[in-house]
Amino acid sequence: MKKVILTLAGIIALAFTHTDASAQNGSVALGLRATPDGGGFTAKFFTTPNWVIETQLNAGGLMGNGRGESFNAVALLEYHIYMPDPSWQIFFGMGMHGGVWDHNSRMYSGGDYYYTNRNTEGIFGFDGIGGVAYKFKKIPLSLSADMKPAVNVVEDPRFFSHNMFGISARFHIN
Repeated sequence: MKKVILTLAGIIALAFTHTDASAQNGSVALGLRATPDGGGFTAKFFTTPNWVIETQLNAGGLMGNGRGESFNAVALLEYHIYMPDPSWQIFFGMGMHGGVWDHNSRMYSGGDYYYTNRNTEGIFGFDGIGGVAYKFKKIPLSLSADMKPAVNVVEDPRFFSHNMFGISARFHIN
């Protein structure tokens, strides 16, 4: 688990070291990401016009969906494709996440699932992302909608639904 956390911290640190270079090549965008079960902070570092490093700090499960609560850090490498009107972009990419998940353990017995004791575990996994973004022409603001499916690979590999759909608003710094 220590190696997983150190690897994720290294990737996030690498993303932040690109701030100076990306500010020269494009921009840095800082903002908030809202999801149906939580939300968090997001930062995009435009290393070239098309390649972007995105980092997120997310809290999930805050709306009491029965799957527990989570806090994780995400690092993503994205490719942005500009539409004929360059204010519009579509993007896709992949990355990884790490954090903690506090949830009830799920057990199967007699043809039905039931929940047992509260369990806090470290999580680490891989993420995909795809979405659409719009950057306003007259103000340094962009809005985006995305889908970010994730799979945890520590202990019990499984699909991780926290923070899967998101809407973000980011302020661009040149």
